Amino acid sequence: MILKNARIYSDNELKLGSIYISNGKFKKLIFHNNKDGAQFDDINNNDYVIDCNKKILLPGIIDVHSHLRDLEQAEKETFITGTKAAAASGITTVFDMPNTIPPAITSHDIENWMDAARNNIFIDVGFIAGVPEKINQEEFEKIVNLGVIGFKIYPHSPISKIDWINPQNIEQILHFVSKYNVPLFIHPQMPTKNSEVFRKFEDGISQKRHALKFFNEIYSSDIEKNFIDYFQKHYERFIINNKNISAYPHIHFCHVSSKEALYILLNARFEVSLLNFSFEVTPHHLLLTNNMKFEKDSFAKVLPPLRDELDRNYLYQNLENGKIDLIGTDHAPHTIEEKSKPFIEAPSGFPGFETYPLLLLENVFNSDLQLKIFIKCSSEMPAKLFGLNNKGFIKEGFDADFYLVEKVNPYTINPEKFYSSAKFSPFKGFKTTVKISGVYLRGQEIYDGENVLSNKRGQIIHKKNSIKY
Repeated sequence: MILKNARIYSDNELKLGSIYISNGKFKKLIFHNNKDGAQFDDINNNDYVIDCNKKILLPGIIDVHSHLRDLEQAEKETFITGTKAAAASGITTVFDMPNTIPPAITSHDIENWMDAARNNIFIDVGFIAGVPEKINQEEFEKIVNLGVIGFKIYPHSPISKIDWINPQNIEQILHFVSKYNVPLFIHPQMPTKNSEVFRKFEDGISQKRHALKFFNEIYSSDIEKNFIDYFQKHYERFIINNKNISAYPHIHFCHVSSKEALYILLNARFEVSLLNFSFEVTPHHLLLTNNMKFEKDSFAKVLPPLRDELDRNYLYQNLENGKIDLIGTDHAPHTIEEKSKPFIEAPSGFPGFETYPLLLLENVFNSDLQLKIFIKCSSEMPAKLFGLNNKGFIKEGFDADFYLVEKVNPYTINPEKFYSSAKFSPFKGFKTTVKISGVYLRGQEIYDGENVLSNKRGQIIHKKNSIKY
């Protein structure tokens, strides 16, 4: 297949040219000022040719943080609906998180989780496991051998009943993820007592406090900052006590949302050179605040909460300055019935796939964000950090995962048209001029600009992990 007359993202800029794709890979790139153009035509004169009419061609988005649900939460989302939503958005790879029902903390349940996805995914999916109960090494190794991308911990609500404020448990998990060379994903939140949270909510309701602002106060930035600070201290101690290991463990902090937390992480890179930390921010923490008006406040309820404008602005400034590692949606679908409950009862989270590229690329179109920064955070760094060596770039020999973008007349985001089962969004009513005109996975079209095509071409990503010591 040949795609000609495309504005191809290559070497940090858009270049008018053509691409030859063969066997699911980018085989050859030719730019219009390249003298090899005639040779390119000679090689491929029998191939199917698509005229891109100068549309922008970008590497497929890799979203390292999503919740595809399914299993006993199929009413919220399934692998089919979730990966369709991603496919229609230029997202060609996602990582799925383990707080499923049942929780993904045993090799048996993780195998069943993967089996449920097999033949039911429109894009590629990698799986993040929960830590097995008692941090059992035998079970940990079995899970690693299934090819999971990494492990995830939720200190505020452990899915395997492990106390992550116990230093011994931190030491042990760092030892294991180092030994087996797998990343550790962290939801950075100090534990709080549910009874205390409900008491504060009751006080807030009686005082008629603004729900989203009050939610931000209850789950304050201190809770996030304090856990990152706590974990960093134990990580540094681990480094001191294990100077002979071959690789220090890769720690990835999810959905960093506050100025204080981001400041700690950015500072740590200058102060402690051996820290192997990465982090992500979400589109909603970059674009929304708790002071905005929403259809329902519960539709914008999320953990960590929407923060104040000071936090949002600090995150966005550091994105503009190239200091943010990754963008992750934290796509977290729920039924509209659940999200329509009173604020305190509604679950946290909302769908993110089908708004993410439309809104951030709109900022690119408006010159509020450099395209190279967006591509770095959305495609290149996820591939580099998590060992997806054949993805994230439009280069010869890489998987032909890409999407086509064009600028159109402004239109309004309507969640009722989402492919996701979750037909609500805090971004409802936002306007964009970005249109995803086509999405390709390994050179095969999976979205034609109007519809996700019926063939499920997605594959499960099995990471090849190895014992380091």
